[in-house]
Amino acid sequence: MPNITKTLGQHMLVDARVLGKIIDAARISKNETVLEAGTGRGILTAELCKVARHVVSYEVDRKLYQQAQERLQFQNLELANADLFKTTGLRFDVFVSNLPYSRSRDAFEWLAVQKFNRAIVMVQEEFADKLAARPGSKNYRAISALAAHCFAIERLFSVGRQSFQPQPKVESVVIRIVPTNTVTKETIKNLNLLFSKRNKKASTVAAKARVKVDFGSKRVDQLAPGDLIRVAESISNVCSI
Repeated sequence: MPNITKTLGQHMLVDARVLGKIIDAARISKNETVLEAGTGRGILTAELCKVARHVVSYEVDRKLYQQAQERLQFQNLELANADLFKTTGLRFDVFVSNLPYSRSRDAFEWLAVQKFNRAIVMVQEEFADKLAARPGSKNYRAISALAAHCFAIERLFSVGRQSFQPQPKVESVVIRIVPTNTVTKETIKNLNLLFSKRNKKASTVAAKARVKVDFGSKRVDQLAPGDLIRVAESISNVCSI
Protein backbone atom coordinates (compact mmCIF):
# COMPACT_ATOMS: atom_id res chain seq x y z
CA MET A 1 0.00 0.00 0.00
CA PRO A 2 1.51 3.38 -0.99
CA ASN A 3 2.60 5.92 1.57
CA ILE A 4 0.40 8.95 2.00
CA THR A 5 1.89 12.29 1.08
CA LYS A 6 1.38 14.23 4.30
CA THR A 7 2.43 17.51 2.70
CA LEU A 8 -0.71 17.33 0.53
CA GLY A 9 -2.96 16.97 3.58
CA GLN A 10 -4.19 13.58 2.37
CA HIS A 11 -6.48 11.57 4.65
CA MET A 12 -7.96 8.54 2.91
CA LEU A 13 -11.66 7.81 3.41
CA VAL A 14 -12.05 4.22 4.64
CA ASP A 15 -15.64 4.25 5.98
CA ALA A 16 -17.95 2.39 3.57
CA ARG A 17 -21.04 3.99 5.12
CA VAL A 18 -19.78 7.48 4.34
CA LEU A 19 -18.76 6.33 0.88
CA GLY A 20 -22.32 5.18 0.21
CA LYS A 21 -23.78 8.45 1.45
CA ILE A 22 -21.52 10.41 -0.92
CA ILE A 23 -22.59 8.28 -3.90
CA ASP A 24 -26.27 8.68 -2.95
CA ALA A 25 -25.88 12.46 -2.56
CA ALA A 26 -24.23 12.78 -5.98
CA ARG A 27 -27.27 11.24 -7.75
CA ILE A 28 -25.17 10.29 -10.75
CA SER A 29 -26.92 8.92 -13.82
CA LYS A 30 -25.57 6.54 -16.48
CA ASN A 31 -25.45 9.45 -18.93
CA GLU A 32 -23.10 11.63 -16.90
CA THR A 33 -19.36 12.22 -16.80
CA VAL A 34 -17.82 12.51 -13.35
CA LEU A 35 -14.59 14.32 -12.56
CA GLU A 36 -12.77 13.32 -9.38
CA ALA A 37 -9.93 15.23 -7.74
CA GLY A 38 -7.64 12.90 -5.81
CA THR A 39 -7.85 9.24 -6.81
CA GLY A 40 -6.05 8.19 -3.64
CA ARG A 41 -6.51 4.48 -3.00
CA GLY A 42 -9.40 4.44 -5.43
CA ILE A 43 -12.27 3.31 -3.19
CA LEU A 44 -14.44 6.28 -4.16
CA THR A 45 -13.27 6.07 -7.78
CA ALA A 46 -14.45 2.45 -8.04
CA GLU A 47 -17.92 3.31 -6.78
CA LEU A 48 -18.15 6.25 -9.20
CA CYS A 49 -17.29 3.95 -12.11
CA LYS A 50 -20.25 1.71 -11.21
CA VAL A 51 -22.83 4.50 -11.60
CA ALA A 52 -21.41 6.95 -14.19
CA ARG A 53 -21.02 6.81 -17.96
CA HIS A 54 -17.43 8.04 -17.74
CA VAL A 55 -15.10 8.87 -14.85
CA VAL A 56 -11.98 11.03 -15.09
CA SER A 57 -9.86 10.89 -11.94
CA TYR A 58 -6.80 13.05 -11.26
CA GLU A 59 -4.06 12.08 -8.79
CA VAL A 60 -0.98 14.26 -8.35
CA ASP A 61 0.92 11.67 -6.30
CA ARG A 62 2.92 9.42 -8.66
CA LYS A 63 2.89 6.34 -6.41
CA LEU A 64 -0.84 6.52 -5.74
CA TYR A 65 -1.46 6.98 -9.46
CA GLN A 66 0.57 3.88 -10.33
CA GLN A 67 -1.23 1.84 -7.67
CA ALA A 68 -4.59 3.00 -9.04
CA GLN A 69 -3.59 1.97 -12.56
CA GLU A 70 -2.94 -1.57 -11.34
CA ARG A 71 -5.94 -1.85 -9.04
CA LEU A 72 -8.76 -0.09 -10.92
CA GLN A 73 -9.83 -2.02 -14.01
CA PHE A 74 -12.87 -0.19 -15.38
CA GLN A 75 -13.45 0.49 -19.08
CA ASN A 76 -15.17 3.79 -18.30
CA LEU A 77 -12.27 5.10 -16.18
CA GLU A 78 -9.59 7.57 -17.29
CA LEU A 79 -6.76 8.19 -14.83
CA ALA A 80 -4.45 11.20 -14.98
CA ASN A 81 -1.24 11.85 -13.06
CA ALA A 82 -1.43 15.63 -12.96
CA ASP A 83 -2.62 18.57 -10.90
CA LEU A 84 -6.28 18.96 -11.82
CA PHE A 85 -6.43 22.52 -10.58
CA LYS A 86 -3.80 23.56 -13.14
CA THR A 87 -5.77 21.88 -15.95
CA THR A 88 -8.08 23.63 -18.42
CA GLY A 89 -10.55 22.58 -21.09
CA LEU A 90 -12.26 19.71 -19.26
CA ARG A 91 -15.92 18.86 -19.78
CA PHE A 92 -17.82 17.14 -16.98
CA ASP A 93 -21.25 17.01 -15.38
CA VAL A 94 -20.47 16.17 -11.76
CA PHE A 95 -17.42 16.94 -9.63
CA VAL A 96 -16.79 14.62 -6.67
CA SER A 97 -13.87 14.73 -4.27
CA ASN A 98 -12.61 14.07 -0.79
CA LEU A 99 -10.47 17.17 -1.07
CA PRO A 100 -7.03 17.26 0.52
CA TYR A 101 -7.33 19.97 3.15
CA SER A 102 -4.37 21.86 1.69
CA ARG A 103 -6.07 22.12 -1.72
CA SER A 104 -9.61 23.17 -0.75
CA ARG A 105 -9.16 26.81 -1.70
CA ASP A 106 -7.50 25.85 -5.00
CA ALA A 107 -10.45 23.57 -5.76
CA PHE A 108 -13.10 26.24 -5.18
CA GLU A 109 -11.19 28.86 -7.16
CA TRP A 110 -10.85 26.34 -10.00
CA LEU A 111 -14.53 25.37 -9.89
CA ALA A 112 -15.52 29.05 -10.00
CA VAL A 113 -14.27 29.28 -13.60
CA GLN A 114 -15.75 25.94 -14.75
CA LYS A 115 -19.11 25.00 -16.23
CA PHE A 116 -20.67 21.95 -14.60
CA ASN A 117 -23.96 20.74 -13.14
CA ARG A 118 -23.17 20.03 -9.49
CA ALA A 119 -20.48 18.92 -7.08
CA ILE A 120 -20.29 16.81 -3.94
CA VAL A 121 -17.13 17.50 -1.95
CA MET A 122 -15.76 16.76 1.49
CA VAL A 123 -13.91 19.60 3.17
CA GLN A 124 -12.55 20.47 6.57
CA GLU A 125 -15.35 21.77 8.81
CA GLU A 126 -13.41 24.98 9.44
CA PHE A 127 -13.18 25.59 5.69
CA ALA A 128 -16.93 25.00 5.32
CA ASP A 129 -17.47 27.67 7.98
CA LYS A 130 -15.37 30.11 5.93
CA LEU A 131 -17.43 29.35 2.83
CA ALA A 132 -20.60 30.27 4.74
CA ALA A 133 -19.17 33.33 6.54
CA ARG A 134 -21.10 36.59 6.30
CA PRO A 135 -19.68 40.07 5.56
CA GLY A 136 -18.09 41.65 8.63
CA SER A 137 -17.54 38.37 10.48
CA LYS A 138 -14.04 37.23 11.46
CA ASN A 139 -14.29 34.19 9.14
CA TYR A 140 -15.26 36.27 6.08
CA ARG A 141 -12.57 35.82 3.45
CA ALA A 142 -12.11 36.26 -0.28
CA ILE A 143 -13.10 32.61 -0.68
CA SER A 144 -16.35 33.36 1.25
CA ALA A 145 -17.29 36.10 -1.20
CA LEU A 146 -16.30 33.98 -4.20
CA ALA A 147 -18.32 30.99 -2.98
CA ALA A 148 -21.40 33.11 -2.23
CA HIS A 149 -21.28 34.67 -5.70
CA CYS A 150 -20.55 31.52 -7.71
CA PHE A 151 -22.32 28.70 -5.85
CA ALA A 152 -25.41 27.63 -3.94
CA ILE A 153 -23.92 25.52 -1.14
CA GLU A 154 -25.75 23.06 1.09
CA ARG A 155 -24.24 21.23 4.06
CA LEU A 156 -25.24 17.57 3.82
CA PHE A 157 -23.63 15.68 6.73
CA SER A 158 -20.64 15.63 9.04
CA VAL A 159 -17.89 13.01 8.88
CA GLY A 160 -15.94 12.00 11.99
CA ARG A 161 -12.17 11.61 12.21
CA GLN A 162 -12.47 7.83 12.60
CA SER A 163 -13.67 7.56 8.99
CA PHE A 164 -10.17 8.34 7.66
CA GLN A 165 -6.73 6.82 7.59
CA PRO A 166 -4.66 8.40 8.99
CA GLN A 167 -7.14 10.17 11.23
CA PRO A 168 -7.08 13.95 10.80
CA LYS A 169 -7.02 16.32 13.77
CA VAL A 170 -10.18 18.08 12.57
CA GLU A 171 -13.75 17.20 11.66
CA SER A 172 -15.01 17.10 8.08
CA VAL A 173 -18.27 17.87 6.33
CA VAL A 174 -19.76 16.88 2.97
CA ILE A 175 -21.39 19.68 0.98
CA ARG A 176 -23.38 19.95 -2.24
CA ILE A 177 -22.47 22.73 -4.69
CA VAL A 178 -24.63 24.02 -7.52
CA PRO A 179 -22.98 26.68 -9.72
CA THR A 180 -24.84 29.99 -10.09
CA ASN A 181 -22.22 32.25 -11.71
CA THR A 182 -18.76 31.96 -13.20
CA VAL A 183 -15.89 34.43 -12.97
CA THR A 184 -12.51 34.78 -14.61
CA LYS A 185 -9.14 33.94 -13.09
CA GLU A 186 -8.33 37.65 -13.24
CA THR A 187 -11.38 38.46 -11.12
CA ILE A 188 -10.32 35.89 -8.51
CA LYS A 189 -6.81 37.34 -8.45
CA ASN A 190 -8.21 40.85 -7.96
CA LEU A 191 -10.63 39.66 -5.26
CA ASN A 192 -7.75 38.14 -3.29
CA LEU A 193 -5.83 41.39 -3.70
CA LEU A 194 -8.79 43.39 -2.38
CA PHE A 195 -8.95 41.16 0.68
CA SER A 196 -5.28 41.76 1.39
CA LYS A 197 -6.59 45.23 2.37
CA ARG A 198 -9.56 43.82 4.32
CA ASN A 199 -9.36 46.38 7.17
CA LYS A 200 -9.07 49.40 4.86
CA LYS A 201 -11.94 51.68 3.82
CA ALA A 202 -13.43 50.03 0.72
CA SER A 203 -14.03 53.21 -1.26
CA THR A 204 -10.40 54.29 -0.73
CA VAL A 205 -9.02 50.91 -1.87
CA ALA A 206 -11.29 50.97 -4.92
CA ALA A 207 -10.26 54.56 -5.78
CA LYS A 208 -6.57 53.55 -5.78
CA ALA A 209 -7.50 50.92 -8.36
CA ARG A 210 -9.27 53.63 -10.39
CA VAL A 211 -12.74 52.25 -9.60
CA LYS A 212 -15.23 54.96 -8.66
CA VAL A 213 -17.69 53.63 -6.05
CA ASP A 214 -19.08 54.90 -2.76
CA PHE A 215 -19.42 52.36 0.02
CA GLY A 216 -19.58 54.98 2.77
CA SER A 217 -17.43 54.04 5.76
CA LYS A 218 -17.53 50.29 5.10
CA ARG A 219 -14.26 48.35 5.17
CA VAL A 220 -13.38 45.86 2.44
CA ASP A 221 -14.38 42.93 4.68
CA GLN A 222 -17.82 44.45 5.26
CA LEU A 223 -18.83 44.49 1.60
CA ALA A 224 -21.39 42.04 0.23
CA PRO A 225 -20.07 39.36 -2.16
CA GLY A 226 -21.73 41.00 -5.18
CA ASP A 227 -20.11 44.38 -4.44
CA LEU A 228 -16.67 42.79 -4.04
CA ILE A 229 -16.99 40.88 -7.31
CA ARG A 230 -18.10 44.04 -9.16
CA VAL A 231 -15.07 45.95 -7.88
CA ALA A 232 -12.75 43.01 -8.66
CA GLU A 233 -14.12 42.84 -12.22
CA SER A 234 -13.59 46.59 -12.70
CA ILE A 235 -9.95 46.76 -11.59
CA SER A 236 -7.58 47.44 -14.46
CA ASN A 237 -4.44 48.41 -12.56
CA VAL A 238 -3.68 46.11 -9.61
CA CYS A 239 -0.27 47.70 -9.04
CA SER A 240 -1.94 50.86 -7.80
CA ILE A 241 -3.66 49.20 -4.84
